[in-house]
Amino acid sequence: MNNRWRKFDATLDVPALMDYFRLVVQRETRTFICYQIGKEQYIVIRTELGYRYYKPSGPKTKLTAFDFILERLSRTDAEARTGLWTKVEDFYTELEKKPEFFLNNGSKNSLEIVDIDFNHFETLNEELSLRPKSLGGDGSDIFKDRIYENPEGRLYFPYRNLANTLTGYAMEKDGKLSLIAESDISKSVWFSKVPDTIKHLVVLRNPMEAMAFHRRFQLEDVVYLTISKINYETSKLLVQILKRTKLKKMVLSFTGSSKIEGYIHDLMLISFINDSRFLFRVGKDHLAVRFDPEGQKPLAKLHNEVLKYNGSLAKEYIKYNKVPDQSLLNRKSIVLTKEKQWVSCRIPFEVNALRYFLWSYYRNYMDKTVEIVKPVHANWRLEFEANGVYVGTEKLKAFRMAV
Repeated sequence: MNNRWRKFDATLDVPALMDYFRLVVQRETRTFICYQIGKEQYIVIRTELGYRYYKPSGPKTKLTAFDFILERLSRTDAEARTGLWTKVEDFYTELEKKPEFFLNNGSKNSLEIVDIDFNHFETLNEELSLRPKSLGGDGSDIFKDRIYENPEGRLYFPYRNLANTLTGYAMEKDGKLSLIAESDISKSVWFSKVPDTIKHLVVLRNPMEAMAFHRRFQLEDVVYLTISKINYETSKLLVQILKRTKLKKMVLSFTGSSKIEGYIHDLMLISFINDSRFLFRVGKDHLAVRFDPEGQKPLAKLHNEVLKYNGSLAKEYIKYNKVPDQSLLNRKSIVLTKEKQWVSCRIPFEVNALRYFLWSYYRNYMDKTVEIVKPVHANWRLEFEANGVYVGTEKLKAFRMAV
């Protein structure tokens, strides 16, 4: 063993360490204890190998006492000249003098021994008396074992990470998602049943939108996937799932309480998918975007489309005012500027400007990966309530984003 501190992992009392570092017990059962500090949670279990713990976002990764001590000491203030490994050594030296931190007798073992693969989220459906939701109707089996309900009829949705590990449930509450217990979906997605043949991968904001989208179009051979937390991990997870399906494109259809909210979600996801090539920031009255032009041809097309939008904005203004207010027009125009190898773009918070830029960017830069479809209404739930099942022949093509 090239780490002498790890020899203590089998005998250290991890709950005592959690208490020492002032973590607070949130929930305790016969098989686990949930601790919290700040926004972070730790699930402590007892195994044949001693105490272990895991983070709710990654239940498959079981960590040891050493991992916990190292994490806490890495965040602890110390003398500027004290190195990390010196802090660790000093801590263990003091620890050996304190028997209360060691499992010297069985009376301290309050938790039942569980398997090293234990995941407490897998027991939540029993704890909450959840049963699979039967939706009825054509194609409803694609949601089999993907939607649950409690005895009162409230809907619950299981989220899984890239390792296909359950990381918790989100519950529908007043049309929004609310996390249950220690659930962490920051690195996870919800998805429908995977058919033998996949023709469509449709990405939405939440499972309720997926249900409404399916009622509207009743697609076959489709996988619905929802990202409720748009970040680096979930965007990379999405790209990996797209590769596994071997599809050329995914259908992106983020929505919200307003159309602007949906466009912002689209741009946010694009920024993570494109990683360092597309940077995105929300300002007070505008969005600021910086991106790699990736050659002159797509940039020239984007530039011409922005000029076309700004020109139509000025032309519309002249319909109602004889003299243009250039200061006002500049504030509401899309502004592109070249900065060395980057292109900066300022997009005002206005629904047409956001829609136009999003359409122009994905058309010129992401057309091989993404197809964006949008409802006429703010979201697919309202769309279905207003218009019911789509009876046309074009289906998704009829709702393809266009300006």
